[in-house]
Amino acid sequence: MLRSTQSLLRHGQTAAITQLQQLRFLNVHEYQGAELMSKSGINVPPGIPAFSLDDVKSAAGKMKDENDEVVLKSQIYAGGRGLGKFTNGLQGGVHICSVNKALELAKKMLNQTLVTKQTGPAGKPVNTLYVAKKMKLKREMYFAILLDRKTAGPIMIGCSEGGTSIEDLAEKFPEKIIKIPVDIRTGITDEQAMKMAKGLAVTGDLNKAAEQIKNLYKLFAKSDCTMVEVNPLAEDAKGNLVAADAKLGFDDNAAYRQKEIFAMKDESQIDPREVAASKYDLNYIGLDGNIGCMVNGAGLAMATMDIIKLHGAAPANFLDVGGNASCGGIQDPDIRSSSESHLGEYLWRHYEV
Repeated sequence: MLRSTQSLLRHGQTAAITQLQQLRFLNVHEYQGAELMSKSGINVPPGIPAFSLDDVKSAAGKMKDENDEVVLKSQIYAGGRGLGKFTNGLQGGVHICSVNKALELAKKMLNQTLVTKQTGPAGKPVNTLYVAKKMKLKREMYFAILLDRKTAGPIMIGCSEGGTSIEDLAEKFPEKIIKIPVDIRTGITDEQAMKMAKGLAVTGDLNKAAEQIKNLYKLFAKSDCTMVEVNPLAEDAKGNLVAADAKLGFDDNAAYRQKEIFAMKDESQIDPREVAASKYDLNYIGLDGNIGCMVNGAGLAMATMDIIKLHGAAPANFLDVGGNASCGGIQDPDIRSSSESHLGEYLWRHYEV
C-alpha cells in the first residue's frame, strides 16, 4: 500500500529511480492500526486478532453477521494480500467464509507463508489472523497522509474511487486525485477537511466526514507517523466514513516517545539481519548482490555501492556502522556480510580521521 501513495506523488515522472534510498520506519499490523485509529475516534470495522485456532473459533462466533459469515484476514507487513498465494497452495490471504468453515480455512492460513507482489518470492509468515465482521459498504474511496518533500510537510491525498487499483486510476484519471498540503505548524484546518470530504464525493453528512478526516490527521501528527493510508476509505449504509483497511508507518526516530506503539513491532516480519543490526544501532539493508559491504558513514556506503555497480558487480547489502559501532556488533554473525554463503567478495571502507 505504501507503493501506491508514493506512485501518486511521482505521477507524471518518467525517469526511473536508480538511487537506493534507506527507509527506516516502523510498520504495524492491520489489527494494531485499527486499535490505534479507534482510540483516535476513527470509525473502523469490528474485529478480533486470533493467534491460535482456538482464538479463531471464539472470534468467529463473536464477529459473525446475520448470514453467519466472517472475514479472515492474514496479518503480514505487506500489501496485496487478497491476491496473494500461500506456499501450501491456498489462493488469497483474505477470505469471506461461513463460521462453520472458518476453522478449516484458518488451518491453511495460520502459521503458513503468504507470498504477494510486495513480499518477494520468500513470502511472509502469517502468525496472526484478523477475524473481522463483514461490513455492508456502499462505496469505496482512497485516502492517505504522508510526508511530501516538495512541500516539506504532510500532504493529504484523496480519490473518490478506491480499492486495489489506485495506481491504475491515478495513471488513467489524474484529475480525480486530490492533493492538499498541510502546514505542519498550524495543522489541518476545517476548510481543508471539508475540501477533502467534498473531493471524496461523500454522500452522507459532510461535517461528520470532515471530522473523520481531521481525526486521521491528528493520529498522523500525534503518533509521529510517516504515513497513514486508508484503502479503502468506505461509506457504510448510513453514509458514515469507515476506515475499512489501513496501513500505518511510524518514524523510527520517535521510538523514544512512542514506546507503546513501538512495542507492537513484529520482528518475525523483518529480515533477521536487520533485526540483529538494530540491536547494535547499525543501519543494515539486505540486497541480492554478491559483494558484501561494511562501511563507516552512509555517504561513503552509497558511494561504495555505486562503485561496485560501476564495475559490473552488485552489492549484497547496505551497512553503515556509523559512529556507535562496537566489536560485538561488528562480529555478530547475523550481521557480518562475509558470513553469507552467496558472497564472492567482502569490502570494508572507512573514513580516515
